[in-house]
Amino acid sequence: MTRALIFASAGLALTLTLVTGCDKASDEQQKANAAQAEADKKTAEANKEAVVKTTAAQVEADKTIAAAQAEFGKRREDYRHKIQNDLIDLDKKVEALEAKAKAATGKTKTDLDLTLSQIRTRRAAFAADLKTVESATAVQWDDTKARVDKDWTDLKALVDKP
Repeated sequence: MTRALIFASAGLALTLTLVTGCDKASDEQQKANAAQAEADKKTAEANKEAVVKTTAAQVEADKTIAAAQAEFGKRREDYRHKIQNDLIDLDKKVEALEAKAKAATGKTKTDLDLTLSQIRTRRAAFAADLKTVESATAVQWDDTKARVDKDWTDLKALVDKP
């Protein structure tokens, strides 16, 4: 019997150890699950914060881009308007030269007619270049403006020459 009692006691001790071990493993698993849940929660919060910051930055960038585009559009329109007004003044000078050519005779008339022919050709080319101002992008602006300014200077010099 003592032997049976010893085996029974040992069996009971083994059972208690196994049950206690299972409880510890279960507790460890619960702790691991809780830690994973906390990590998932923090990851979700960090992702949400990143999305909010990214969205705010994009909104600011969109505002800046819109402001720059509006400013460029205004600058381009102001330039076009100024050149159109200058062109009106130039056309008045051309009309005066045409009247002078009608009244002139001899070499003066020939010279004025030749100059007026050159003016008309350059004026037509300038009008075509001026149309490119309306569709010029910000990237093309400096080149377009420089070309139109040069054409304008050449045309104006030709009109002011006689």
